[in-house]
Amino acid sequence: MTGLRVSDFAVFAPAVDGTALALNTCFGTAVEVPEAAAGQLAAGDLAGLPPRLLASLVGASIVTARPPEEERLAFSGELLRRGRVARASPPRVYLMPSYDCNLKCVYCFQHGIRRTTPSVTMSETVAGKALDYAEAVFGDERRRSVTLYGGEALSPDNRAVVEFLCGSARERGIRLMASTHAWNLDLYEDLLGPAGIEGLHVTVDGPASTHDRLRIGPKGARTYGTIMEHVRLALARGARVRMRVNVDRNVLDKLGELRDHLDADGLLANPLFSAYLAPMFDTRAHVGAGSTVLSRSLVGEDALAARLGGSTRLAAAFCGHPPVYDRIAAAVHGEPPLPVAGHCCHGSRTVVLDPRGDVYPCVFLAGETGFAQGSYLGEEPAPDGSGAWVDDGTRRCRDEGCRFALYCGAGSPYDSFARTGGTRDRSCDCAEFERTFVGYAAAAYRRRVAEEAQRPGA
Repeated sequence: MTGLRVSDFAVFAPAVDGTALALNTCFGTAVEVPEAAAGQLAAGDLAGLPPRLLASLVGASIVTARPPEEERLAFSGELLRRGRVARASPPRVYLMPSYDCNLKCVYCFQHGIRRTTPSVTMSETVAGKALDYAEAVFGDERRRSVTLYGGEALSPDNRAVVEFLCGSARERGIRLMASTHAWNLDLYEDLLGPAGIEGLHVTVDGPASTHDRLRIGPKGARTYGTIMEHVRLALARGARVRMRVNVDRNVLDKLGELRDHLDADGLLANPLFSAYLAPMFDTRAHVGAGSTVLSRSLVGEDALAARLGGSTRLAAAFCGHPPVYDRIAAAVHGEPPLPVAGHCCHGSRTVVLDPRGDVYPCVFLAGETGFAQGSYLGEEPAPDGSGAWVDDGTRRCRDEGCRFALYCGAGSPYDSFARTGGTRDRSCDCAEFERTFVGYAAAAYRRRVAEEAQRPGA
């Protein structure tokens, strides 16, 4: 083979036992190679590579005969294609019974919203109109799922409207999920499970030693023990639980302790349970003079990814932050690219219906009235604008030709908003994201190896 070179979109990540992964960030392909070969390829040297290995690298476009200009054109085309797929994919619909919450999380992004937003709990009439709007957004989609969000969706004050939503959603063929702090989950026990609220998204802030300092209950109550008790209750009812672990510097150092606790509770072995890590970040409620303490405790996603990528025990227990990790894991596992373009809500069709009747394109921006896309309560409901900014993030990176645009999507639009007051500026750092990519790729590989080792007959 002549005229070959290492692709401009090739990235190399450590694997296990003297091996490494060679990945192409344009085509989402991955090849396992010897660690020494990865170092040689990273230096652009193809000399002496075994013919069979070289052929597999060419097949995965890690090594290519394409000129750089042709590669960049292919990458631009893939960015546009992913945007089209994302805009045509099923929407993610969130319904907010209230902005209120009875916990006082130190870093909550909604503190400012609650100070300026009158307390309103969604009535059954408004909830019915919200489901009408959701049905219109779904159209002919077979996958029809609504996630209850907040504030705290499952607070004691919301019991009546949530019970109504469970019944009405079931009649309409809509599956119901809920994002919850789980402090009051016992009040909803009868509504949990396949016939009601099928899945829960529950956040913890590490083990009790860190969680109880960050996620504070009514009258200063410690919340970790009760939340974990309620997680077990939900699983016993047949509800799926996806746990989000918010990570700052202190939580990062306690991940092993949390992993052992989840294992001792039997959660890691429960097929209905999964957990992922997400970096904490300064929110609009904290930027400025009040953010200094929080900022000093924050870690970048690259540090979180490096910790996962360096430990099979952690990588097998926790996934990384889904908007980024899931795309990288798909490449590592040889799966088709996910139908997303930019970052998080910028990457897929998202509709958020708040208790006042407003429609928003992002859960983090709900309540920021400048981003409202109309009302679902009028005689002429707001048009579905959920695809309007789907690939807005990747558009910001396209001209720069960043080889990670399909995985980073220019970072979180809310992060940009918190710092600049607008969502257009990218919030990522390309060098930092390369470290995130490498760490998550290593973590996804370690997770795959661990799962394969547990299969019968392995």
